[in-house]
Amino acid sequence: MSTDLSELICPDCGARDQREAFCDSCGAALSRPRPAAVGAGTAAAFEEPPSADEVLPAGLAERAVAAGPGSEPKLASIPKQASDSRRDSGSQRGSEPRPAASESDTVPITEPARAEADKAEADKAEHEHAAAGEAAAQKAAADRAAALKAEAERAERAAQAERARALLVPVADPTAQARIAPVLPGVPEPIAPQRKNAEGLEALDAGIECQWCATRNPPERHFCRKCGQRLAYAPVEARRPSWWRRLIFFWRNRPLPFAGQRPRLRRGPGQAIRPVVWVVVVVVVVVVVVKEYPPASTNVRDHFAKPNEVSNWTVTASHQDPNHQAKLLHDTYSDTWWGSGFSPQNTNGTSLTVTFSQPANLLDVGITPGAGAAADTFGAQGSPETIDAELIPIPGKGAPIKKTFTLDDQPGFQKFELRGDDIRQVVLTITSSYPPTAADPAKAVETALTELEFYTRH
Repeated sequence: MSTDLSELICPDCGARDQREAFCDSCGAALSRPRPAAVGAGTAAAFEEPPSADEVLPAGLAERAVAAGPGSEPKLASIPKQASDSRRDSGSQRGSEPRPAASESDTVPITEPARAEADKAEADKAEHEHAAAGEAAAQKAAADRAAALKAEAERAERAAQAERARALLVPVADPTAQARIAPVLPGVPEPIAPQRKNAEGLEALDAGIECQWCATRNPPERHFCRKCGQRLAYAPVEARRPSWWRRLIFFWRNRPLPFAGQRPRLRRGPGQAIRPVVWVVVVVVVVVVVVKEYPPASTNVRDHFAKPNEVSNWTVTASHQDPNHQAKLLHDTYSDTWWGSGFSPQNTNGTSLTVTFSQPANLLDVGITPGAGAAADTFGAQGSPETIDAELIPIPGKGAPIKKTFTLDDQPGFQKFELRGDDIRQVVLTITSSYPPTAADPAKAVETALTELEFYTRH
């Protein structure tokens, strides 16, 4: 059997001794030349003669026998399953023996049928290779076209840049200018001060005479027009200040030292007398203010005092609700309250009188408005808006003190400044009230106060 050795090598992976239409290593289709002539009993290239194991089904065998020995079986009479099973089992012929078919069911496959099958497979492989090559050629052509287009665009941009460069006015290259040769630095010369018209000054008959150069200067000048010294220390206008000016403004009117001259150190009893005098003056001022103006000392004392709550006092009201009496203002409970007995708009003028068992130095007053400290009970009744307070001291300690403060329409404790010394009674008069925010229509509405607290100086 004569074969072409170049066809035994796979063009994709290089595997040798390939005897089928597809590579046994990579599965690539192998191109095979068509046989020149295939006759009865003649083997095609790359094909082996049929063996005794390769048989046709019983139906095909009967038709082949009926046709006679000189007829050739058609390729269409060979089932596809038989052809595929023949190729798949070709690699296992040497290792696994196949059972022989009976003479009544099978007949041997002729050489022309196998040649036709191989020819069809080769044509299919050639068609696939041709399609792949055409796709690759189209891609290569598209790449070349894109490259040519990009090259044309670059050339066009370069031409435009060249045309724009030709329109520019040529200028000299700044880097081509002659550079200055480096030189060594020279020794700097000192700058001598210069005076403008120092010798040609006009003579003045009157004015301030400089004590340094004896030059007359106009009265409106502060520095000498010749030497530049300050004219404030000229002896012409000097006058000794009074003693209290020398004591308070001791840093003024001192002669300045010359340039490079160390000032004289001041030592002696005069340096210790001045601080002592200042301390004495401050103490005298403080004593005078405390003795002659008591409110000033009282305000300072009250500012730093620690407040303490007063507990020994009683309270009465000009009018009250029988179920909510004034004594409930001093029971330390936040769910009991005093009621005025009038609606909020008619409570103006109702007063509370607080009497202390001992004269008290009051600092502040604390008020909890409404019908309770909680938010849900506060709005059930009205609450005071403005209250006038009158502090009545014991006899012989001055006139009553009157103050007015405004409360917020919200639940909780509120503190106000209420200062007075030796206070025996405090009268609180309600001048306006807030309406209730969550009143029950079935119940009576009135102005209410939950708690009163007074704080005194410790």
